[in-house]
Amino acid sequence: MLAPLLRRLAPVLLATLAVATPTVAAAKPAKAGAASAPRVAKTAAKPSLDPQHLDVPGTAGAYFVPPRGKGLRPVIMYLHGRGGNPEEDCKKWAKVASAYGWVVCPAGPEDRGGGSRGWASSPDAAQKVMDASIATLRGKYKGRVQTRNNILVGFSEGAFIAQQVGLKDPQKWSKWLILAASDKYWLGTSDKDLAAARAKIRRVYLLTGESDGVVENTKSVGKMLQKAHVPVKVNIVKGMGHEVPSDKMIANYKKPLAWLSTGK
Repeated sequence: MLAPLLRRLAPVLLATLAVATPTVAAAKPAKAGAASAPRVAKTAAKPSLDPQHLDVPGTAGAYFVPPRGKGLRPVIMYLHGRGGNPEEDCKKWAKVASAYGWVVCPAGPEDRGGGSRGWASSPDAAQKVMDASIATLRGKYKGRVQTRNNILVGFSEGAFIAQQVGLKDPQKWSKWLILAASDKYWLGTSDKDLAAARAKIRRVYLLTGESDGVVENTKSVGKMLQKAHVPVKVNIVKGMGHEVPSDKMIANYKKPLAWLSTGK
């Protein structure tokens, strides 16, 4: 009796098992040579901030650091103080200034030994060095070095040179960052001289330490520029003397350079 019954139920049981049993897909074999490790995003190498030496005919040369951006870029030229070391100074300024253009640090004509230089208090000799440095850099990097509306930075004796040369050639140096400026550096400069250059001077930033002996002189320079309707900012920095502290390059000079760079 069971045999006929089982024969009748067999098709039903087989159909039920076929529905209830899941189908397991076979795993596809990996293609030969396929990488199993996750991809690692490539990061661009940071540009070097080490100064390069520039052989400038007829001078003691200059040091420079290329800009971080491409294409035509302005020059940020730093004029060292008396006894300054242009190579070391260029290394300091590259930290903050290479974001805005070519950092160029020419050596003054006076050799004071051990890599230190001076400007011999001669704006005319200094201007020749400055012009030759830019011309040599342009010859090396054609189409990438700006000739007008550049930024001139000067400290101490370099501030004296910057105030003199900037006034003589405001088309090339239309933006100034003067560290420890003094009205004594403009003795004999008349209101007419400032008025004549005013149309080409875009912006001037004066920065002096509060314990520097030229604080009042710096303020006088600010008043002279205001009178001539030149856009100027005066910043007397607390806790600082007659110096350019290497550990505060970003804190002290990033905002001034950013302000000067945006001046049209």
